[in-house]
Amino acid sequence: MNKEVELYITKNYYKLLKIAHKYTDNDDWASELLHEVVLQLYDKKEIKVNLDDESIKAYIIRIIMVNWCYPSSPFYKKYKKDNFTHIEMNDAIQLMKDETEMDDHRFMDIMEEQFGEVNWFNKVIFEKYMVLGSLKKVAIDTKISLPSIGRYIKDTRTQVKLSTFKRYNNE
Repeated sequence: MNKEVELYITKNYYKLLKIAHKYTDNDDWASELLHEVVLQLYDKKEIKVNLDDESIKAYIIRIIMVNWCYPSSPFYKKYKKDNFTHIEMNDAIQLMKDETEMDDHRFMDIMEEQFGEVNWFNKVIFEKYMVLGSLKKVAIDTKISLPSIGRYIKDTRTQVKLSTFKRYNNE
């Protein structure tokens, strides 16, 4: 392995691990995937990329992606191919997601109804906050002081949250 690549991996190991988690959708295989990629890089005699950090990062990300996605990759053959429990777990997780998705829809419907019961002023301020994305922008747009806007948003959020959870748990 080139010393530059080794140095990059040493300095950026946790960033690479985060990238592996993103590719695997936070799967437990992320650390195994990264370790397998590092081992593959150690086995390579020559790496044909520019040796600046961005090129090395792109190269490693490409190897992570190939190992995770393609059935002909060494990682796929070694870990994923015969792992029936992994497939069964994904099926169970999908069933749980389907069940919780129905609960989420019910929860969102209740939240929308509770938001409809908020007084008109707080509702307008909160809607502006959702559209504009920051307290400061709402304060500038409405000419109301920033602390007051923050208090209105916090009160509205608290009111909707409490009434939604109370109603959701009672149903």
